[in-house]
Amino acid sequence: MANFAVLQRLQRYLMAITEFNIERLDYLLMLYGMSKEQLLSYLNEGRKRAFTLEDVSGDEIKVSLLKKIDDIFKRGLSFYLDFSPIDTNQEAKVFFRKKKFQSELTIEDKRIVDSFESLKTLLDGYRVLTDTTNVEYPLKNTATIRVSPKVIADKVRDRLLPEKNITEHKKFLQAIIQKLADLNVYVFEFVETWNKREKATIDGFYIEPNVIVLKRQKSYKREIFTLAHEIGHYLLGIEDIEALDMSKVEHSRVTNSVERWCNDFAFYLIAGEAVNELYKFKEYSEDLNQAIDALASSTHISRMAWYTKLAYEKIVSMPHYHSIISQLEDEYEEQQRKKKEELKQMQSRASVPRPIISPLYLETMQYAYYNGLVSEASFCERLRIPQNKIDKYL
Repeated sequence: MANFAVLQRLQRYLMAITEFNIERLDYLLMLYGMSKEQLLSYLNEGRKRAFTLEDVSGDEIKVSLLKKIDDIFKRGLSFYLDFSPIDTNQEAKVFFRKKKFQSELTIEDKRIVDSFESLKTLLDGYRVLTDTTNVEYPLKNTATIRVSPKVIADKVRDRLLPEKNITEHKKFLQAIIQKLADLNVYVFEFVETWNKREKATIDGFYIEPNVIVLKRQKSYKREIFTLAHEIGHYLLGIEDIEALDMSKVEHSRVTNSVERWCNDFAFYLIAGEAVNELYKFKEYSEDLNQAIDALASSTHISRMAWYTKLAYEKIVSMPHYHSIISQLEDEYEEQQRKKKEELKQMQSRASVPRPIISPLYLETMQYAYYNGLVSEASFCERLRIPQNKIDKYL
């Protein structure tokens, strides 16, 4: 009898109908560039009884259907039940400001971009309410693609990279994020679990005026390069969202001049004076291979990126370059296969890695907490930290 009662309550819940603000659903569809027909194709995946246009076009909706819609957009049910006007300013969202990106974006990619834009809007609100707003963005819009990326990298290196030599890649990445926080730039990192069904295809992006977002990579060297690339976008003041495939850094396969500039800038910024070692060689040789191994070991740039630069400079022929890259990718895939097997064995006791927290993000949340704008639980949830360790962050 008890089980029957539970089933009855569940059935009533699934059949429950509620009023909702359809303008908010229309806004999300416009934001994602999605038609109602496309929405229905996602909602009806694997269903025997298909939802219809009528189901998503009225002022009332089944609660169970609304939950399925929110599984796509991840805004929370309260978003659709809020009847206050929504800001439809076309300049407020990157998907309205910019219609075309370097990469073809999936639903998951768009969710990630939308979530970080919403987070930035929230943080801006906290800054206003705590009277700590800062609209100064040093170095922003200080570069142009008409100026050599090496010249710009040499000019800004001291302001962007740590003064002391840091050999550990993660600590080097954290040091750059600290430098950017000092320049009033947020850097957010998102972490995907190894067994997540829908994975993001993007590695990073820059959105106006001061937000850089990075995907946690299996290699911190790759993440460092992505961050440097997005700093290039910040200096140029040009937004984009992209998958940064190192094997495509080759100029002939990167047709966009902005992307070429940002790739070169990233390389010169991180390599520094070590790049001069390349110009000692005029052609491919075993000595060059050994030099690249040494450079990859002593810098925060991967062997793949070094060989790509050699291809740029025509020190390595393109057929030879592709052969080397193929070999490096095979080695990398084998390493990742072994790591994945280890993770599967550890999954029962392994926890999801926490993202790196930007000092600027932490500072904003601290202002909000001390001024009573967020609770202790919300503070910890936002920063993804255990409540029993909150004292370390206050």
